[in-house]
Amino acid sequence: MTDDQAQFLTVVSPEEAHQRWWSAVKPAPRPPEPCALAELLGRRLAVAVAAPLDVPGFDRANVDGFAVLAADTYGASERRPQRLRRLTRTIHCGVASDQEVTPGHAAPIATGGAMPRGADAVVMVEDTDPDPDDPDFIFIKRSTTPGAMISFAGADITRGEVMLRPGDRLGPREIGVLAALGLTHAHVHPRPRVAILSTGDELVPPGAPRPHAKIHDCNQELLAATCRDLGADVQTYGIIPDDLLELRRALALALQDADLLLLSGGTSKGAGDLSVRALSELPGPTPTQSPVLVHGVALKPGKPLCLAATARPPPSPSHAAPAPLTPIAILPGFPTSALFTFHEFVAPLLRALAGAPPQPHHPLQASLPHAIRSERGRREYHLIQLLAPLDPHKDPPIALPIGKGSGSVTAFARADGFFAVDQQQERLGEAERVEITRLGPAFTPDLLLLGSHCTGLERLADRLHAQGVHIRLIAQGSQAGLLAAERGLCDIAPIHLCDETGRYNAPFVPDNCVLVPGYQRIQGILARPGDPRLAALGPAHRPLAPPGRELRLPPELSRPDLIMVNRNRGSGTRVLLDRLLAADPTNPRPRGYHHEARSHQGVAACVRQGRADWGLAIANVAEGLDFWPLAEESFDLLIPQGRLHRPAVAQFLRELQDPDLRAQLRADGFRLPPP
Repeated sequence: MTDDQAQFLTVVSPEEAHQRWWSAVKPAPRPPEPCALAELLGRRLAVAVAAPLDVPGFDRANVDGFAVLAADTYGASERRPQRLRRLTRTIHCGVASDQEVTPGHAAPIATGGAMPRGADAVVMVEDTDPDPDDPDFIFIKRSTTPGAMISFAGADITRGEVMLRPGDRLGPREIGVLAALGLTHAHVHPRPRVAILSTGDELVPPGAPRPHAKIHDCNQELLAATCRDLGADVQTYGIIPDDLLELRRALALALQDADLLLLSGGTSKGAGDLSVRALSELPGPTPTQSPVLVHGVALKPGKPLCLAATARPPPSPSHAAPAPLTPIAILPGFPTSALFTFHEFVAPLLRALAGAPPQPHHPLQASLPHAIRSERGRREYHLIQLLAPLDPHKDPPIALPIGKGSGSVTAFARADGFFAVDQQQERLGEAERVEITRLGPAFTPDLLLLGSHCTGLERLADRLHAQGVHIRLIAQGSQAGLLAAERGLCDIAPIHLCDETGRYNAPFVPDNCVLVPGYQRIQGILARPGDPRLAALGPAHRPLAPPGRELRLPPELSRPDLIMVNRNRGSGTRVLLDRLLAADPTNPRPRGYHHEARSHQGVAACVRQGRADWGLAIANVAEGLDFWPLAEESFDLLIPQGRLHRPAVAQFLRELQDPDLRAQLRADGFRLPPP
């Protein structure tokens, strides 16, 4: 026996086996490649996809009826209807309208029609009657509210919003999102090329006659199907008899174009088992190192597992760079042992070669964070996202119901699963257990952030995602984050809330939470470049309020011919705007106040496209727009004390202090406190 063979069946721990194999191979996917939508199913995304446009791309009517100003309908009833002048042209689906709805007017509109400028609600045609004395007028029989019967532009997807991240597996839902964004291609990781062969004189292929003492080879198809299920391209090389020369030839052929080589059988010390002997003749990771890194692992079943790595031949004689190593696994011959060791050792490495994140956890039961109501007489389904509980050792995951309406593309794309409410049940209580039907590989995230959204936060999330941290961002606004942190429903709540004195965040910290400083960012007014109606604001990109002067909203923004776009209720930006409006009771509420965007990017997109004339957002999204700084605000992190010592939270806080990240945030325009 040679010195190299002396290591055979020297049993090591599973941890050491993992460390030896991964340290030598350093598995990583090949460079990304573009791929058309029709070929994306099952591929792993290599480059993040940010929405290039809003979905929907315009404010649209959800019903047939009349586009109106909601204020014109207040007090309307069957007995005392409100009379409005009917505009002559009907707004049909797919046709852009140049009409503007002003007070006292109503524009007929079809379902799916683009909302005309000025209108902030739709009244269903069933709630109207024509004026029998004058066809130019209609009667409104029911009052409505701003935003009623409208799907706002960007309500589903907002321009600039990161929809898919590197490592995401592209299934039908994700491909539907790409199509909804108008994309025809995505950059994906090449599928790992896996070569598989079986060894042993006792094997015959499936379908062949099985003589006495022979067995059908099931491992080759079993392993091939498992590899394909993990996203690999598989080439099988059949059954190689117990002949050293033939095995050498088969190995040379299989290794020509393989990112991973799998064999089964031939790993024990029996005299007829040749796989390990043939493998030991290949070039090792270094000229003095054997390719066999592990032969024998403390597993039951799976003890004879062999893990190896061999140097690939260079692409050409002149190629100077060292070629990557090809990992090789010789799995035990018994199918159960082969499958067990595959999932323990090969599957994680294959996922890394495919650009996939580590395998997530799959809970089946969860509890509700709040009570929900259901309509009696129907079985009702609720899409959910799974959130980590405060104490994962005692409590099940939290099923957070989500939903953006029947027309939403992203609700299914972001859902981990759903649960059903029985048709006779009208209410499920807080903390009630529900049975989850999973949509794909559902998981409880390692880190849940719920609260305000920021582009700087996205940059930090991308870094953690690349490190294998399953992170979920739910942008529901600072006030929602504050409530979630107080109830222990999230790991971190990003917030930027100021009180009436102008102090940020600290006055709102609950007793059971701690506030971690984040960074400073500039909030201001953005508008299309050179709008003459805003000339009174002075030169763009200069502060509207000199240091020490009380912050005020310029009265010019209340002009009746200017339309604003607001942020969603509960967001810190909305709180800031409301505080500014309350500071000057003589300044009327701006037109468009009830038109909401879910993010700062959504505000900028709305202004760029002319759906609004101005909005309040952070400076980082104002590229190509005029911007007047209003205030520097603190964007901080509220953390429940019970979650402060969770590993993912600690990793998040460490990453926030990383010099490279801090330099990137400064380059993006954020101001950071000293580390």
